[in-house]
Amino acid sequence: MDTTVTNSLNFSDLSSPKSSSSSFFSDSSVRWKRTPEKSLSFDGDEFGDFEHEEYSEPFVIKFQNISKGERGQPKVDIACQLDDFIEVPIADAGKCLDCMTDDKIQLNNVEIEIKICAPTCKYAIEDVIQKFVERRERCRAATPVKRLAFFIYDVTYAKDFGPMLARLAPNCTIFNLGIPKMKTYPLLPTTEARYVADFISLFVGRRNTCETLRVLRIFNFVSLDSHLQRVLTKFTNLRHLTISNVDDVQVFELPNVESVLLDSCDFSITMFEDMVAEKHPRLFPNATSFGFLRCPVNLAIRAVNEWCAERIADNRQHLYFYQPERDFRRFLFEASKSFELVNDDKELEGEVEIKGHLDGPLITVFNKDRLYKATS
Repeated sequence: MDTTVTNSLNFSDLSSPKSSSSSFFSDSSVRWKRTPEKSLSFDGDEFGDFEHEEYSEPFVIKFQNISKGERGQPKVDIACQLDDFIEVPIADAGKCLDCMTDDKIQLNNVEIEIKICAPTCKYAIEDVIQKFVERRERCRAATPVKRLAFFIYDVTYAKDFGPMLARLAPNCTIFNLGIPKMKTYPLLPTTEARYVADFISLFVGRRNTCETLRVLRIFNFVSLDSHLQRVLTKFTNLRHLTISNVDDVQVFELPNVESVLLDSCDFSITMFEDMVAEKHPRLFPNATSFGFLRCPVNLAIRAVNEWCAERIADNRQHLYFYQPERDFRRFLFEASKSFELVNDDKELEGEVEIKGHLDGPLITVFNKDRLYKATS
């Protein structure tokens, strides 16, 4: 959604009852614009969230270029958004954070978007994020960040932010890397996948994230290989994985994961997404819930056909497939060639059960755009 700017706010008389730095504004004439509605990286529930887990509204931090000056001779400055304050000059970020109450600073849901490509801006951006981390640490009561979303336009220097984000959210349970359909700096998929794996490795670091993270969503390119496997197996309690762009499929196995979503974001698929559909039983040997979002229906059909017969050394007896409503009828028609309809009593509720002609597990297929929710 577009950001709408309302009137500026004057903080000349503003004091924060919980901030020791409110004196900064006793004689200040600084004015910052404010938006009535924050633009968020997600809208509503997400596939793989926990059923009874609640999060606050997100505290939004964004960095972008803004143009100023005369037409024909524009001057480009770096500005940041701190929650609902927009176009805050980098130099004023600390003052802006100090004017906010602890309740606002300590929201347990944080989204950070870096939409600037120039590496020369990196140190200024790092300084603002560090100020935010330090401002949180000065709060009287510590409230950990449970959900963290991080987008960076140029992932080549994403790893520089890994340790700092680990300090910000050492106990987070949900981490989103990237934003669906958000354009990034064009890199070779293999190169981007390597940077992504390196960043996640640094994000784990020496913090507790490896023990608390339960949901990981990656919307950048990834290579399902032994390197990424070593990184992800450090997350001992990881239960859900979302992947979006696959560059390669090699030797990879993630036994802890219970649910997987392939979200192609309406982009063209490659042979590697086909390989994920074909090999998903071995890639995720203990997962029982699979979703295919914004993918060609043929991809989901290929995946479900892997279960039309009994698989050797696979003991899964009941699986769950989540298929968007727009493709549900075609999905069932194609699946009927290898499966039989076992139970359609709840078809009007968007739920049917099928089983392979050559045995295999019982599969419950959900439609009506229902989302998988983990119960624990």
